[in-house]
Amino acid sequence: MKKLKIDESYVYVVPVIHGLVEEGKKVEKAFDEVIPECIAIGISPEDIEAIKNKDDEIPSQYEHYLVNLSHYGKISIPPSDIKMAYEISVTKGIPLHAIDVDDDEYADLLIKNVSTISLIKYSRKIKKLGKKNFKARDAEEFIREWDEYMTSIKSFKKIEEAREKKMAENVKELCKKCKKMLVIVPMERYDGFIERLERYKK
Repeated sequence: MKKLKIDESYVYVVPVIHGLVEEGKKVEKAFDEVIPECIAIGISPEDIEAIKNKDDEIPSQYEHYLVNLSHYGKISIPPSDIKMAYEISVTKGIPLHAIDVDDDEYADLLIKNVSTISLIKYSRKIKKLGKKNFKARDAEEFIREWDEYMTSIKSFKKIEEAREKKMAENVKELCKKCKKMLVIVPMERYDGFIERLERYKK
């Protein structure tokens, strides 16, 4: 867990691996250590609504992700880290904020950054996922290998960088009203997010 001071607020950042059961306990432990005024999580507002509505539908590429991730631990659908953050928010009365781009913003990013050729290349990569052999020795290595594969097309890498920028901006904005914040971000976006967030620290 990394601690930063942004303006007059203290921000505690925890990277998580979406999908592993054990990540729920990591979020719970971090909450108990920090006792924050609010929780910010690197997912879209629509993902929080899906948790509320107990919607377990997942995209096809995420199915491949979970199959590979299951080699490194027990799997949870929806991700246990998101469920735990939501449950803490409800039971403790702690505000829960989604800091990732929403669906409309993501669609705009696709339109602005992804050409038809890039989209075709990406679709081919998705189709190859079922046969791809990942060489990672543990879950963290797998996450980085997976992300490298999925963002090897430059235009999709730009989208992930835009997400990191948006999450950092949203945390900076939340610091205006939350003086002690627990931030939960996907491990594959953690380094880029921290790099951007550190530009705001004092």
